[in-house]
Amino acid sequence: MADTHDERTAPSFSLRVGSVELLGEQFSVVKAGDSDTVRAAGFGNPSSLAYSVFGRQSELLDVQALGDTDPALAAVRAYDDGDPALLETIDIHQDGTELRRAMWRAARLVEPGTLASYGDVAAIAGNPRAARAAASACGACLVGLFVPVHRIVRASGKLAGHAADIAVRQALIDHERAMGMGR
Repeated sequence: MADTHDERTAPSFSLRVGSVELLGEQFSVVKAGDSDTVRAAGFGNPSSLAYSVFGRQSELLDVQALGDTDPALAAVRAYDDGDPALLETIDIHQDGTELRRAMWRAARLVEPGTLASYGDVAAIAGNPRAARAAASACGACLVGLFVPVHRIVRASGKLAGHAADIAVRQALIDHERAMGMGR
């Protein structure tokens, strides 16, 4: 039987995207199909975020806007206003190994306004010797804020990553502390 799959044929679902202002910048959320599960989130262009999850397929998908009342967008607005509780209620999905998913689940347990090391995250995930795996998982996270990787630091207490990434992470940490989150 011949393979009838054609890469130019668009998948049978659409993308739903929306953006809100967070700390004076555009923060975007990407969902697939009718699901309320967040597949990508972060500062910047939603098309770039969609590409990071779906690759070139994202260019073939029908894109629809998320409504203003979307729960994920409402959670980001609440966080911007000083209430991080709604972020924990949002379903997320990222592809990855079981170890990587365990690290993301562990990172979600780090309280707002506090910091944890990659080693701490690894220990919470049940793999105390896997600090490098925790760092790798944080670096690969596509649903930032919902998995608060900005709160995860080196053992020395310093932020890791590219310069622009460090500035964003520091701004989020400063926002949490200024709003009295986690205290």
